[in-house]
Amino acid sequence: MGDLRTKLERYEAKAVHCMKAAREAPDEAGRAFYEELAYYYDELATDFRRVLAKRTGVSLAAE
Repeated sequence: MGDLRTKLERYEAKAVHCMKAAREAPDEAGRAFYEELAYYYDELATDFRRVLAKRTGVSLAAE
């Protein structure tokens, strides 16, 4: 479980980093690229949250 939580935290951090990079991008293409990466990492984090919730019996609404 610790490994799953570590990966979850990593994907959450990457999503935040990419959103920051998107805000700081000098052009629309760069902004779109980093926004798409942020979305991708956020979706991965969501998937990991679901797996952890199933394994621990914790509702996603509780987090």
